[in-house]
Amino acid sequence: MKNYILLLLLAPLFTIAQTKKNGTIYVEHPGIELVKEFDKAFTSGDVEKLKTLVTEDFRYYNGLSTNFYSNNGGNVNQLVNNVSYWNNQLDDFSIESRGSAYPDAFEFKGDVIWIYTYDILSGYDKENGFKIKTPYDRSILLNKEGNKIHRIIESFNQAHIEKYNNSFKTVENGKIYRDHPYIGVVRKIMAHFEQGNIDRMYDDYLPNARLFDINLPFGESMSIEEHKKTIQNLYDAFEVVSVNESGYPDLMQYNGDGISLISWWVIILKNKKSKEEITVYLHNDLTLNDEGKVMRSVDYYNGALLN
Repeated sequence: MKNYILLLLLAPLFTIAQTKKNGTIYVEHPGIELVKEFDKAFTSGDVEKLKTLVTEDFRYYNGLSTNFYSNNGGNVNQLVNNVSYWNNQLDDFSIESRGSAYPDAFEFKGDVIWIYTYDILSGYDKENGFKIKTPYDRSILLNKEGNKIHRIIESFNQAHIEKYNNSFKTVENGKIYRDHPYIGVVRKIMAHFEQGNIDRMYDDYLPNARLFDINLPFGESMSIEEHKKTIQNLYDAFEVVSVNESGYPDLMQYNGDGISLISWWVIILKNKKSKEEITVYLHNDLTLNDEGKVMRSVDYYNGALLN
């Protein structure tokens, strides 16, 4: 019982320690307006205005850098260079609040003011059309007077920016084969289709393979059994006159990311009722596993021709 009484007496002390106040958070604050002014100058390329909004010893840092503590950061001149690059390189360059997020101003004891922003940085590269759209969060420290920006610690999607930087390079991502044993997979499928052997069409498919069709609603796909029914419906309405390759298939073996087999076909069908012949141009894309089995199939063609 004595232990219980001591715990009850100490409980208020724990509560007081956990709720000690260290400052105030503001949703409206002159510092927030200062940051908005900074962003406006940044995205419009107004470097002279930008210089008036930061301290002489201004620095900015990559908050995701692994050598943050030994990093001296970028100075005003480097900031100006960044502004010039983004404005010269991007169309529709913007920094805007992310969704329903909004900036916060934190006034800590000792006249320390931090502004925290939760934005999206976006634009389109003028040279290659690359679309940049990345979360862009910043911790912004103001000077003691609260009228200039002293430090910025910024965080963004580094993988996205790396992908953007790589878009200016020539980077191999695998090999393309004109002839390969696995190319026979699609040729067998189309041969069985031309011969009317529905069951044999799926000899090289995995049991759980998914089959997509450009004429289906976006995101929908079929199982093998469902796809068989669509082929049977086609046979009921049309006679397959001929199936021929257009050009030749390509097998693309990506670096550590699977195998894609793409092919183009000219299919001539005869309507059993009207006796009219139609020509359907088909593009097929198969995703294979390392054993050459089909995991995924996508067909692209004008489905309106079959109506």
